[in-house]
Amino acid sequence: MATELASRAMPAAQVGQPGAARAEGSIGSGIVMREVVKNYGAFRAADRISLDIRPGEFITLLGPSGSGKTTLLNLLAGFQKLDGGEMHVDNAPIDHVPTHRRGFGMVFQSYALFPNMTVTQNVAFPLRMAGVDRESAQRRVGETLEMMRLSEHAAKTPSQMSGGQQQRVAIARAIVRRPKIVLMDEPLSALDRRLRESIQIEIRALHRTIGSTILFVTHDQGEALTMSDRIAVMDAGRIVQIGTPTDIYRHPQNRFVASFVGESNLIEAEIVQRRGATMALRNRAGYVFEADAGHGIEVGRAAVLVRPERIAIAGSPGPNTMPVTVTSALFLGEVLRIEARTESGETLLIRCMDTAGRSLPDVGERLHVSWGAADCWVLS
Repeated sequence: MATELASRAMPAAQVGQPGAARAEGSIGSGIVMREVVKNYGAFRAADRISLDIRPGEFITLLGPSGSGKTTLLNLLAGFQKLDGGEMHVDNAPIDHVPTHRRGFGMVFQSYALFPNMTVTQNVAFPLRMAGVDRESAQRRVGETLEMMRLSEHAAKTPSQMSGGQQQRVAIARAIVRRPKIVLMDEPLSALDRRLRESIQIEIRALHRTIGSTILFVTHDQGEALTMSDRIAVMDAGRIVQIGTPTDIYRHPQNRFVASFVGESNLIEAEIVQRRGATMALRNRAGYVFEADAGHGIEVGRAAVLVRPERIAIAGSPGPNTMPVTVTSALFLGEVLRIEARTESGETLLIRCMDTAGRSLPDVGERLHVSWGAADCWVLS
């Protein structure tokens, strides 16, 4: 693989240089990582990671603290050196290309703005460092400020702006050169929920406008599901699953992904029978239900994933319902969050819409719940 990539590669010195960039409006760069390793003493932060990122793709590295996601971004940026493996951008090896010559746009959790500069000066700084002429720089800065809805703040300094505005300035500075790759490391974690959701939408729209490849790092599953073309879920220095947000959420490949991405109920059950694409299972209380079959599981015990929003509350007992006892009930505005205990002692989390006529159940109240085969997923 390395030989094939190298044979088609541009010289490493051209990576990220203006002359090697594609025409404005074209999509971003492709990235190939092969068997990437990074050690910190005895701790392996990146454990033989391989990943292909398509040109113009928005891909998110999602995982808990210490999973290796920021390490992988830092290796791609050139802030840290590989201990093993290879990284290529547009078929060119970048292992020995200095950070400042890779030409990537970078956005970090700390905005890293120059406090004594105005918004215009902060955004123009990368162009000045690249030797762009004054007229071209002014035009590009003006376009970028308008794109990020910052034109009216152009003369302000960072101290005169809110956190959300400062983060938009940091993003504007990262994209002003229209880089083929933009790296974002937990850029929204310091913002409150409402502002975070607003800027998520802006970043997604920006990605469609400029067409850069974006590598986004977060531990926030909501950000990953909302923004990404694909998500790479990481744990202990490895990618444990990669796929679209829908695939990751609905069809996790193991218990870690099922538990980490979204709220989940994992029900221990015994496989009774396989029926084509579905299985009949029996939980510890003897309740028999059907589920999508999952990956290569035929017999024995399994865990069944049922998302809280997929559990329906039945008005009365029926052949496909299971009795539960309410242990907690919260009103969250448009959603009711209910915890209930099954007869086998398992806790079920239920999330249902607050419809007209539905009252919040009392603790100790007995309910009947159900779900269909398409509402759950069998894990080994």
